[in-house]
Amino acid sequence: MSYKQLLENYEKEHKAPIRVGLLGAGQMGTGLISQIEKMHGIEVVAVADVRKDRAFAAFQEASVPKELLVKNDDNPDKAARMIESGKRIACHSSDMIVSIPNIDIVVESTGIPEVGAKFCHDAILARKSVVNMNVETDVVIGHYLTKLAESAGVVYTLVAGDEPGSVKELYDFADTLGFEVVCIGKGKNNPLHPQSTPDSVAKAAKAQNMNPKMLAAFEDGTKTMAEMTAMANGTGYLPEIRGARGPYAEIADLPKIFSPKEDGGILETRHAVDYAMGKIAPGVFVIITTDQPKIVADLNYLHVNNYGKYWALYRPYHMANLETPISILRAFFYHEETLATHNAPVAETITMAKRDLKAGEKIDYLGGFTVYGSIEKAEIARQEEIVPLGLVVGATVTKDIKQGQPVHYSEVALDHNQTIYHLRWLQDKVLGYLD
Repeated sequence: MSYKQLLENYEKEHKAPIRVGLLGAGQMGTGLISQIEKMHGIEVVAVADVRKDRAFAAFQEASVPKELLVKNDDNPDKAARMIESGKRIACHSSDMIVSIPNIDIVVESTGIPEVGAKFCHDAILARKSVVNMNVETDVVIGHYLTKLAESAGVVYTLVAGDEPGSVKELYDFADTLGFEVVCIGKGKNNPLHPQSTPDSVAKAAKAQNMNPKMLAAFEDGTKTMAEMTAMANGTGYLPEIRGARGPYAEIADLPKIFSPKEDGGILETRHAVDYAMGKIAPGVFVIITTDQPKIVADLNYLHVNNYGKYWALYRPYHMANLETPISILRAFFYHEETLATHNAPVAETITMAKRDLKAGEKIDYLGGFTVYGSIEKAEIARQEEIVPLGLVVGATVTKDIKQGQPVHYSEVALDHNQTIYHLRWLQDKVLGYLD
């Protein structure tokens, strides 16, 4: 049965749609509301955003009739009654989204590690399944949230449409069929400039109708590194070097480039995660191999892109927030994840200094002026005591750090009041990394 049929049957049986609560009414959140408005049997019924009137405006931009919109910041039970009558709730408080009793499932869409940590944790404790678009939170505490959701009997998942989820779908397809998956990866279409800041990209951001912080996080590599970290932790595949290799590649070259060195490629090992610059973006790929003669013959007969004994399965798009409803429905109807970190994380998005940092400075934010992210093996990050990127926001630099160098725990005073700090401590404690 298709998801559309499931939705139609659900609405007919329950006399109501699936009710979704959303935190974050920016570009991604507003697009998600807009897409769900085109579907039957599901509605975003409550949206919270810290910015004044942004939740209300997001509903309007998504073509929700203004007469259905109600502002309610402090009364979950009243909000529930309004939702029963067909109204939509616009508010500022993430606590409201978690507390409204007749919301069936929630989505996080802020991209802010601390906000995502608190919201996802609170939602799971409230026995609500969580669809998390905030990969910046997931790469810090995704394992903890996955295990907490299992214990609570709900689902915690990253999303279809973002590159990690899209890669996982390709990986699961190939792995289920018995292929060996040699490499997984994504394209990066923005230039890689680790020193990009909101100021340096302001003109380009305005032309693309983007938040300059978001574009800076794309250009400085933070987004790509976090996405690869999520891919790695969801599959067990490792970056071969800090920052990965990131060669330029044409689509036809994928199976040649991302194959082992002994067979003409760049990989030192098998089972690697990496990325490619150029026209691969906005696509994702996995590289497969097999030694079964008939399967080899059939792959070649079917003209699957290959180089020797390696083939590339390539998906030329990811639709980000517009595909997120698929993960919502998968979690709601089948209690299944798109991507989650069940095993101990194998990769980390580490903190790197974007410029020379002086003792006494405050670390600002992802896509800001002080730090950027890079992928590293989790074991190496622990051995070298490098701070995960999602923990460093708001920290105070205690020792001078040179541009391009990793930020170590001994060089910063972290904000111990943050939820994400405590949840990461719990994750590390359970995994046996702390005394």
